Amino acid sequence: MTTIEVQEFLEIFQTLTMASLSAEGSVHASTAPYVRIENDFFILISTIAQHGRNLLATDRVSLLFVEDESGCMQPFARKRVTIEAIVLEINKEEELYRQVIERFKAHFDAELVNSLSSMGDFHLFQLSPQSGSAVMGFGQAYRLDSNLEVMTQIMGQHQKGHHNG
Repeated sequence: MTTIEVQEFLEIFQTLTMASLSAEGSVHASTAPYVRIENDFFILISTIAQHGRNLLATDRVSLLFVEDESGCMQPFARKRVTIEAIVLEINKEEELYRQVIERFKAHFDAELVNSLSSMGDFHLFQLSPQSGSAVMGFGQAYRLDSNLEVMTQIMGQHQKGHHNG
């Protein structure tokens, strides 16, 4: 498993799946279209939606990119990358906001992105990886660093046991 293979896997997706936390500590799973600049993921989402409120309330999120079930030979060994990230809201006055919105327009429906970005409840969030893992099949699990580079293979010992209940 190489860093290039992880990067190529991430290029397949237009949306990410995320688990966010509310201020009260409730977990919420959702999905959002994204664009990527270097190792950071950017999402443009409404703060009327639960995930938007969660990202304003807490600065941590977990991202999941997973192989489509229709192309998966073995559900137990589905290819996936999980990323733990820090959340930062990008202010509309920042130059980065304009750059990211232009990237969204290039990747998605430009008219829709214009409309969404002009709405007061839509906020731009930067999701910066801190660590992660990549699973590319049975026995092929790897730790990722904040640059999404493969660090080490995750080695474990599978135990066959009997359940006495």
